Amino acid sequence: MRLDRTILLTLAITLGIGCLLILLPFLPAMVWAGILVYCLWPFYAWFCRYVRPSVAAFVITLVVAGIVLVPLVHLALLAAREARESERWMQAVLQNGLPPAPAFFQHIPLVGGLLTDFWNNSADDLGGAASTLQPVLGVLAHSGFKLLVQATHGLVGTVVALFFAYLFFLSGEAVVARIRLLLVRLISETRTNDLLQLVASTVRGVVFGIVGTAAFQGVLYAIGFEVARVHQALLLGVLAGLISIVPAGAVVVYVPVSLYLLAIGHPVVALLLAAYCFIVVGGADSVLRPWLIARGASLSYAVTLIGVLGGAITFGALGIFLGPVLLALGLALAEEFAGEPRGAWR
Repeated sequence: MRLDRTILLTLAITLGIGCLLILLPFLPAMVWAGILVYCLWPFYAWFCRYVRPSVAAFVITLVVAGIVLVPLVHLALLAAREARESERWMQAVLQNGLPPAPAFFQHIPLVGGLLTDFWNNSADDLGGAASTLQPVLGVLAHSGFKLLVQATHGLVGTVVALFFAYLFFLSGEAVVARIRLLLVRLISETRTNDLLQLVASTVRGVVFGIVGTAAFQGVLYAIGFEVARVHQALLLGVLAGLISIVPAGAVVVYVPVSLYLLAIGHPVVALLLAAYCFIVVGGADSVLRPWLIARGASLSYAVTLIGVLGGAITFGALGIFLGPVLLALGLALAEEFAGEPRGAWR
């Protein structure tokens, strides 16, 4: 009997490892799909009152695909156009030489004179400047190629995640029920319910408190840049929104933009843009982020932020969600081991 159980256990472990290896290439897309379906499940349940579940799942997935893929494709086309324009500019410079340094260089604080001298010296000795910048151009070309490959990989991953999201809409309840049954066999039903609720509340807090706030800030930044007539306002708004996951991180975007406007002779617009970004958008971040996290997550703001940043550094974009979830589960297990009440360390 003991030999039979050992053989069965070995077979089960082997099959489990094999299944994991098969699913491993799709695991990030499946996790993204699960997060998306969890966040949109109330809309799906409401929609199912009026149409068939398959139709509701298809319509919601199609809407999400439009919201996600259209901006990505637009940014990709924009980047390709900018690359072509940069290539044409470089060819014109190599043929005709550099024009005189732009006048606004002189108005840039601290480094304006250095930039002007470097530009003019490069115009006088274009061959020497080209040889000096050749390694830099090579690095930039290599980085651009890597960015293109990563963007293509991300686009394919997004399509795969949307496909899994459609499947999860149709079979999500059954999948969760089976996962719950497996966990109940391993741990008690009470602990299973507590852990599932902990994961759900943590994901909800991160989605609405961190990602939602950053997306809202990105929209506000894009509006401000567009009103200020800044070139590529949408691209800068997306960049500022992504960096806004870190509190006050967008200063590395709007401060240089404001300095640029100041240097080209628009001081009022520069000051108004800086004030708008610092007071209006920054104030929205200070109010919305802690409030939304407190409403959703079972972790404090500081622990959630540490989980988001550490998870992003360790696991990439998916770590924005994995980091807080792992910290929440770790703290819950530590509380259980120490005999503390639930939530005492969170």
